[in-house]
Amino acid sequence: MKQLRVAFQQELSAFGEEAALQLWSGDADLIPCRDFADIAAAVASGTADRGVLPVEHTILGSNQPAHDAIDAAPEVVAVAETVVPSHLCLLGPANGTLNEVADVFCHPVAYSQCMKFFRANPRITVNSVLDSGASVVDVENLADPQFAVVASRLALLSRKLTVVAENIQDRPDAQTRFVGISAQRQALPPGTPVRTTLLATVGDVPGALLYSLAPLAKHGVNLRRVEGRPTGAPWSYRFFVEFDHDSGDAETETAIAEVTAAATDVRWFGTYPRWNAGRRGSIGWRSGSIDTVR
Repeated sequence: MKQLRVAFQQELSAFGEEAALQLWSGDADLIPCRDFADIAAAVASGTADRGVLPVEHTILGSNQPAHDAIDAAPEVVAVAETVVPSHLCLLGPANGTLNEVADVFCHPVAYSQCMKFFRANPRITVNSVLDSGASVVDVENLADPQFAVVASRLALLSRKLTVVAENIQDRPDAQTRFVGISAQRQALPPGTPVRTTLLATVGDVPGALLYSLAPLAKHGVNLRRVEGRPTGAPWSYRFFVEFDHDSGDAETETAIAEVTAAATDVRWFGTYPRWNAGRRGSIGWRSGSIDTVR
C-alpha cells in the first residue's frame, strides 16, 4: 500500500505527529511544516495527501491560526478528527535532573498550559520558542543539563533525552482536537456518527446569525460549536459552525440546505467521523472511497 504523505506543524515529536499517527498509523509518511498555512497549502497543492490541524484545546479554546489557515484554503476538506492528550514533560539530556535545569525552551502555547509549574520553580528562565520540535533537537545537541525543553514524551522515541519532570501541565485532562484534511471528499456509510463543519458568512443586520442557524434547531440537529473569524473586510466575520448528526440523515440535509439559503455565503468544509475514546477518529477512511460525503 502506498504511504500517505501527511503534513503537520513542527518537527518530529510534536503533538501533530501524534495526531497523524493516530489517524493513519503505519500508512503515514510524515511531512513537517513551518505553520498551519503551509499544511493547508501542501494538501491543496498535492505535495501532501493529508494534513492535521489543531482546531481546539480543552483549556485554551479555539486555535485561531488553524481556523484562518482553513479559511484561506478553500480547496481542502475535513475528512477525520482525533484527540491528543496534552501531556507535557520537561525533557533534558540523558542523566539530567530537575535541580540542574536553569533554562527552558518552551512554546508560548505550551507555557500557557504549564504556568503553575514555572511559578513553583521561579529559578528557571523560560525562553519562548516557536518550534518545540527544533528545540528538542537543540537540547539534545547541547547535551548540557542546564538546558531543557517542554515537549511530548514522543520525543523520547527518536532522541537521547530523559524526562526531568513529567506531566507539568496545569490540568491532567488537557486535550487537543485535530482535524484531518484532504483535497478530496470522503464517502461514508449511511448512519455513521459524524460531525459537519460549515463556514458561514451572514449579513450585517440584526438577527442575521440567529436566522441563519435557526434551521439546525428546527430540524433537531445538535449544534456543537460556533467560532467567528474576520473575513478580511473591515468588521465582517465568517463563522465556523460545527454540528453532530448521522451521515445520510434527511433532516440534517434539509437543515444544511436551509442554512445555505439563509446565509450570505456558505462553504462546506467537511463531514467526518466523530472521534470518541473507543474509536480513533478514522472509521471508514481506509476502506471508503473518496467521492462525496453526504
